[in-house]
Amino acid sequence: MKKISILLASLAIVSSAYGKEVMPVAEVAPAPMLKVTSVGQSIEIDNDSNSEDGNVGIVMLGNSVNLAYGDDWTFGLFARKEWNTDTDDGFGSTGSRLDLSAMRAYENVNLGVRWRQEKESDSYFLLGDYSYGMLSGWFEPAYVSSNGNDDADSFYIEAMPVIATYGPVSVGYYIEASDYRGDSNNDGVERESVHQIRLMADLYSNDKLAINGELRYQFAHDVDMKNSTEWQENNKYGVQLGAEYSLTDALTIDGYYLYEFNDYTGHGENDDADDYYGEFYIGWTYSF
Repeated sequence: MKKISILLASLAIVSSAYGKEVMPVAEVAPAPMLKVTSVGQSIEIDNDSNSEDGNVGIVMLGNSVNLAYGDDWTFGLFARKEWNTDTDDGFGSTGSRLDLSAMRAYENVNLGVRWRQEKESDSYFLLGDYSYGMLSGWFEPAYVSSNGNDDADSFYIEAMPVIATYGPVSVGYYIEASDYRGDSNNDGVERESVHQIRLMADLYSNDKLAINGELRYQFAHDVDMKNSTEWQENNKYGVQLGAEYSLTDALTIDGYYLYEFNDYTGHGENDDADDYYGEFYIGWTYSF
């Protein structure tokens, strides 16, 4: 009888415990981690018709790594080596570039910074882009330091402040400008800027392939000289055709060819003969 009483008391305690509401345990969100999102390589070949006999152009081999921290931060590492190629003299190293960048994402705006190290200069960029409905844009102002020579430093900006998109077509205003701080830079140029209208379009796409095109018209080229009035104005035209192909869900290859026809007008005694500039690019990206 005593054992039955103990058993009944135990059952009563257990049933009482099950009858009480159990307080839920608060879930703890996992801490964000720094992870690699993609890696890639690229080859770029630049050439113009003013190259000397035998000169193929500048060949650039680039390597990139992109990372993310949580949902808001992205980081980029880009390293590039450059060679001058000549059918007579072979390869000769002409320079290198290292870019380190960080971007913070907000609702409609991304802001960030970039440090660029090259053979003769260090550049410090502010980065930004925005997107509001049909309107978007990007900007990259920078201070270029010529490795201790303050007389050759400059302020620089490259930007497309306004891009309007309707369906597969976009049109935007592009500006690139430099303001040199001293007399030892760029053959006496004090300030220089170019202004372009760019028309961009998605020409074709399916599950694997996307083809795009771009037309460029440089409607203004302004130069202020310190000690001379002679300079070459270039109101050029350009066309670019690009493509991207998905080999797998993670691996893509992309490329483009840019052709620019330079239309010079001499300010002074000289007027350079018109020529062209060509830029070929191909690369691959593996995304994680």
